[in-house]
Amino acid sequence: MNGYDGSWNPDFPPVMHFVDLDNCHAKPWTILEEHPDYDLAKNHEDRLAALSLVHSFLNTQENHAQMQLLKQKYPDAIIVPVHAIEAKGKNRIPGALAEYISKCTDIEINDNIIQTNRVHHTGKDEWHRFAFRPSFNGEVNAGRNYIVVDDVFSNGGSFNELRLFIEKNGGKVVHAVALSLGGHGNEISPNLEIIKELVDKYGTDTLSLFLQEFNLYGGNYKALTNPEAFALRRAPSLDEARSRILAARQAGRSYLVSGSSRKNEYQNPQIDPVELHHRRKFRW
Repeated sequence: MNGYDGSWNPDFPPVMHFVDLDNCHAKPWTILEEHPDYDLAKNHEDRLAALSLVHSFLNTQENHAQMQLLKQKYPDAIIVPVHAIEAKGKNRIPGALAEYISKCTDIEINDNIIQTNRVHHTGKDEWHRFAFRPSFNGEVNAGRNYIVVDDVFSNGGSFNELRLFIEKNGGKVVHAVALSLGGHGNEISPNLEIIKELVDKYGTDTLSLFLQEFNLYGGNYKALTNPEAFALRRAPSLDEARSRILAARQAGRSYLVSGSSRKNEYQNPQIDPVELHHRRKFRW
């Protein structure tokens, strides 16, 4: 898309979520993790467990009303779940959430946009999430609206990389939906005051060069998520942020090299093309 730089629409809505709606700054992900179907759905590729988990949280009058708002605002949108592979297996929760929403709203699902590498974000801190970025591939319908779906909204890096992929290919992401929040609230587009504080603290050129160094958003700080911008603002300096990101990279690689059967996943993170083919053909 000519002239596209990844900046957020200033009117982009907060992340829609379905667990612990009354307090977006609590720890709703712990409620999710305590569900008896969580481990099977998250780490052991159990589709039925994922559907059971999603149903148990979404099958309320309040949550059905939320889904109907999606249908009213974006009747012609396309839902795209984040298809991530965790350390122990494929995470089935985003797909089950997308399927449930689609059945309740008749909003179309696109199952052909998939994550093409493994980043293992679950349980990792914000610096690991800066260090290891998901990438995506698949067919985007230019001119269409998209709703991106994941199980938990933490730093928002997966949502954001998926948003950038879709929008660089001509689509428009209009909403993000998560089963639960991860402790940073529900704002995903960067707060203008935080962006101003970042610029005042580091300067536009220095901040842009820092992001470019880590291949983040083409150096455009206006493309950061709100939790990412907050993390950089909170850091004592960009040198300290750099050290933490590099340490996270080293820790991730060292863990895998130390004996894991997946030891090359960070060094050579691309998923095998044959696996990609079968994941597209046999999504569930």
